[in-house]
Amino acid sequence: MRKTYVARDVLAGCFVCNGNDYMWHGPNAQGVAARHHDATGHTTWADVTLMIRYGDDNEKIPSNKAIEPTAKGGG
Repeated sequence: MRKTYVARDVLAGCFVCNGNDYMWHGPNAQGVAARHHDATGHTTWADVTLMIRYGDDNEKIPSNKAIEPTAKGGG
């Protein structure tokens, strides 16, 4: 069986309030940016990085970003 490790990192911000610098970080950042836009009409942004690793060696994902195996399959 193949282990799959997935980590998702999100940075988000508001161009009006903070320019290109992020204001929110973490799993809820994308939703916060959307709600901020809805509440203020400001142009907001969210950059999502998705890291996927196959196999037993999950050392390539920093331990603070590693998520338990999400899928197992033949391969």
